[in-house]
Amino acid sequence: MGEFRAPAQIIFDQLSVHLGPHTARTALRTFCERALGVAPESVTREQAPRVLEALRPMLKTLLGAAQSEALLDQLRRELG
Repeated sequence: MGEFRAPAQIIFDQLSVHLGPHTARTALRTFCERALGVAPESVTREQAPRVLEALRPMLKTLLGAAQSEALLDQLRRELG
């Protein structure tokens, strides 16, 4: 079995590749708080889709439509 990674860590790891670690950390914190009212560490797998939807407009602006959708699809697969 693979090791358990928290949803926020999965999202952070993928965002970091595209945005850099500082921007990824800031975006994750901002959108977890905005979408759910919680810190990233508190996000459950059930809540993660709401965070991804909240991130969508920002990612589309920064990465373009195709790349942002590919990233979101990858995150949905990793999050189960």
